[in-house]
Amino acid sequence: MNTKERNQTKYAFAAFLAVLVFVIIYKYCLNVLQTDGLADLKDHTKLAESIYLDRFWGAWLQRPYIFWHLCVKGFIKFFSFPTVHASACTCACFAAFNYYVSLWVIEKVSAKVTNKDTYIISSVVSMMLSFVAAFYIPWINSYQYEGQFSINPIFNPTHMAVKPFGLLAFAVAIDLILRYKGKETIFFTGEKTQKWLYVIFATFLFLSTFTKPTFLYMLLPTGVIYVLIELVISLIHKDGSWKKTWNFMWKLACACIPSLIYLLLEYSAFYFWGGTNADAKVAIYPFLTAWHLYSADVPSSIVMGMCFPLWMVVTNLKYFIKSVEGRLSLLGYCVGTLEFSFFVETGDKLGHLNFSWPMMSGMLLLWVIAGSRLVQLTFSEDNRLRNRIIVSVGWILLSVHLFSGLYYINPYNYII
Repeated sequence: MNTKERNQTKYAFAAFLAVLVFVIIYKYCLNVLQTDGLADLKDHTKLAESIYLDRFWGAWLQRPYIFWHLCVKGFIKFFSFPTVHASACTCACFAAFNYYVSLWVIEKVSAKVTNKDTYIISSVVSMMLSFVAAFYIPWINSYQYEGQFSINPIFNPTHMAVKPFGLLAFAVAIDLILRYKGKETIFFTGEKTQKWLYVIFATFLFLSTFTKPTFLYMLLPTGVIYVLIELVISLIHKDGSWKKTWNFMWKLACACIPSLIYLLLEYSAFYFWGGTNADAKVAIYPFLTAWHLYSADVPSSIVMGMCFPLWMVVTNLKYFIKSVEGRLSLLGYCVGTLEFSFFVETGDKLGHLNFSWPMMSGMLLLWVIAGSRLVQLTFSEDNRLRNRIIVSVGWILLSVHLFSGLYYINPYNYII
């Protein structure tokens, strides 16, 4: 089989997995929408259906992160989809989109390290990441999601929709840091493309904010901490390199301006202009107050929800500290977790755990880079016992997370 034939085969295989992801998510969402009971998906779908030009302001106040809703309305208006099918199809499209973005990130990062064609195995990992959830141990976590959390809260369509845009912004951020350090970029190569990196980053970051601002809640402080550490290091060296770091910082800050402006508008809509959070406010509470509403044992919940990426971090700590992608993903998870540990929305919104979304955004970064690291080690020619154990245990843990996720979305035969 020649190279061209192999390339076509891997793309066909990836496309098959994309359709598989689409169909499973579509069927799940369709069944949720047609089943009695309250659900986030039903609430968002109802709002999407009610969007009209003469009532747009009221709809925007209710959900100023309105991109998913506009997509649903587009299926209804331009393709004559019934409402429930428009909602399910939109969720499935975003799931397939996220699958390809995850595949792109995992394949690019792993190929750079291994110098091998990792496309097929990367597509498998990306498909698995589309469904992974916390380990389900019914006598410990009777409800699989709350307390443990997941990168796939499929019941919440806006978070599922923001994932691909957040990953794209994360990828460009990695390239910007590598370029600032004078190293070869991973995702966007070519001098012409690199000149537009700040514009590309600003675009993806804005789209993530327009889709759901919680990813920005995590990524923005993560970036600030990252560049401040770089500035401190450059000042310690006393070699004048701080000027280069400062130049990078203000350019990055300028790229964030559109998203920050829209974030302020969203915040005003939520808390000042009569939106859904008008009776609440953001506050700092004692450590883990919100988390303890759904988990008596937070460390155990973290392990059950993050067993695979934690295994990859512990066994590959050098990689996650020294590589840009590893360091940024680890920092993003830590920042998101700290935000959830201290920040809450007061009043009736306290039990909604809305600051868990930034944490789950940070979880996503760590899961994707951990998956990429697993691919790298799978293709490694290092046949030492330690490497074999890391790879074997890594695939076992990832598979258990996958089957836990399939159980989570199909406890009552929702898929079949």
